[in-house]
Amino acid sequence: MKKLLCGILCLLMLLGCASAEGYWYAAKGDNGLWGHIDEMGNWVIQPKFDSAGDFRGNYAWIQQGDREGFANRDGEIVLLLDENVVTDSGYDGFYYGGRETGIWLLYKEATGKNSLGTEWLEGFFDVQSGVYSGLKWRGVNHRESNSRLIAVADETGKWGYVSRDTGEMVIPAKYDSDNMGSNFYDGYAVVTFWDDDYNIVQTLLLDETGKEYPLPEGINAADCDSVISDGLFEVVDENGLYGYCNTSGEVVIEPQFAYTFEFADGYAEVELTDGTYGVIDQTGKVVMRTTDTHYADVRHGCYVLPTGEHSFTMYSVAGEELFTLQGENIVRLWTPEENGLCMYVVEKGRQRRCGWVNMQGEIISEAKWTFPEYDQPDVYFPSGLQAVYDIDGTRLAGYLDESGELAIPLQFIFVTQFYGKLAYVGMEQDDGTIQYGYINQQGEWVYSWME
Repeated sequence: MKKLLCGILCLLMLLGCASAEGYWYAAKGDNGLWGHIDEMGNWVIQPKFDSAGDFRGNYAWIQQGDREGFANRDGEIVLLLDENVVTDSGYDGFYYGGRETGIWLLYKEATGKNSLGTEWLEGFFDVQSGVYSGLKWRGVNHRESNSRLIAVADETGKWGYVSRDTGEMVIPAKYDSDNMGSNFYDGYAVVTFWDDDYNIVQTLLLDETGKEYPLPEGINAADCDSVISDGLFEVVDENGLYGYCNTSGEVVIEPQFAYTFEFADGYAEVELTDGTYGVIDQTGKVVMRTTDTHYADVRHGCYVLPTGEHSFTMYSVAGEELFTLQGENIVRLWTPEENGLCMYVVEKGRQRRCGWVNMQGEIISEAKWTFPEYDQPDVYFPSGLQAVYDIDGTRLAGYLDESGELAIPLQFIFVTQFYGKLAYVGMEQDDGTIQYGYINQQGEWVYSWME
C-alpha cells in the first residue's frame, strides 16, 4: 500500500498537459530518477529529477532534494524554490486556472508575522510564460480566467491586478473582497467597494486598462467575487432582489429572484420568491421549476425531476418528456454528458454505485462502478473511455467504452482517466510488486517501471 500511495502522489501532482509538442508525461527511469516521455513512450527529457509531474503548458513541476521547482521543455530547471516554499497545482482534480492556461499557487508558511502582517505569503508561477511573481501577496485568485491579468491582495487586504507575463502590478490594489477578488473574463472584471460594515456600496466594471464603468443606480454586484459567465454576472437591487447585468453594464434580466447563481452553457439556477427553485435562460425565462434545489440544473438542453419512488424523468427544456428511469434503489439520474450518456446512481445501505443509460432510457451499463478519486470530478468519457473501479466484485479497475462494454479489462489496482493518448495506471504483480506506467487506449503498456 505504501508503494501504491507513493506512486500516486508522485504522478498525480500534475497529470497530462498538451502544447505544440503534445502531452509530456512524468516517468521513472531505470536509475530511479524522473524525467518525461512523449505519447509514444520515448524519452524527451532524460530521467534526472528526484521527482517530477507532467507538463502543464510549457513547464513541469520537479523536485530536487527537499526543494520544489519547475523545468522547461528543454529539461532545464528554471526555478528552484526554498525548502519552506510549497507548490500547489490544484485540488480534487481541478487545476488552478485551467490545465494548460493556469498557474501553480505558491506559498510559504512563516513562523511569525511577516511584512504583510500575516502568517503566510502567496505567489504564482504561470504555466505559459514561466513568470514567477515572487511571494509577496496576501492572496492570489487562482480561479480560471481567460485574461493575462490575475487578481492579488496586498498587505492591506485590497485587491488589484498583476500581469501574468511580467509578475508586476498593472492595476493598483484598491478594491474590496472578502474572498479572492474578481478575475477578468472576456475583458472585464466586476470590482466592489465596501463601507465600514463590509456592505457593498459601489460596484464597477473594470476593463484591462484599468478604466472603470459604473452600474445603474441602485444596482450592485451580488457578492464581492462576482464571476462573469456567458457574458453575464449576478446583481442585486435595493430591495434585495437578484438579476443579471451584461459586460456593458446594462441590466438584462431585471432583479426579481430571491437568489441567483452564475450562468453556465446558457442557463442559470435561481431561487424564486415563492421559495421554489428553477432554471432560467439568458432572456430570464424560467424553463423549469422544482421544490428541490438539487434538481435545479439544466445541461445540454435537458433536466431531470423525480417522478416517484426510485423514479426519475428526463425532460428537454421545451418540456418534452424524453424517458423515465425507474428501478430498485435508484436515487439519482444525471443530465447527459456530451456523448449523450447519462449517469444514474443506486444506493444500498451507505454504498453508492454508478451506471449509465442512453437518451432512450436504456441501461447500457449496470450500476456497479465507482470512479478515480484523483481525477477531475464531473468529467466523464474524456477520450471515449471511462475509468471505473469494480469495488464489490474483483476490486480491480478498467475502462468502459461508450457502449457500456469493458474496452480495457479489470486488471489494475489504480487507474486515471486518459489525458491525450495515455492513462497512468498501476498493476499488482504476483510477487507483490507494482507495475506503474502508461497504457494506450488499446490497453497496451507504452512505458512502465516496477516498484
